[in-house]
Amino acid sequence: MLYVIYCKDNPTTPTRRDEFYDAHRAYLKSAPIKILVAGPYTAINSDNKTGSLLIVEAETLEQAVDFQRNDPFALNGVWSEVSVNPFIKSIDQR
Repeated sequence: MLYVIYCKDNPTTPTRRDEFYDAHRAYLKSAPIKILVAGPYTAINSDNKTGSLLIVEAETLEQAVDFQRNDPFALNGVWSEVSVNPFIKSIDQR
């Protein structure tokens, strides 16, 4: 099953993303689930990163949530808001 993980950065700790970037990347590379798409999103009209978006394939919602909760960004307060939702792909033009 596919899941969208939408994470909004904590605006009170703007440097946390940079502090834990290497640990976050290492975690993604060793992910126990399949990551289809992942990356930061930015503020409108700016390159300032304001959150993260991931589309993952996991066996259960709990597995996707556990994956998100163990991310160094989650463990170290980079994200202030997170949602993990099932996703139904209807178009893929890759």
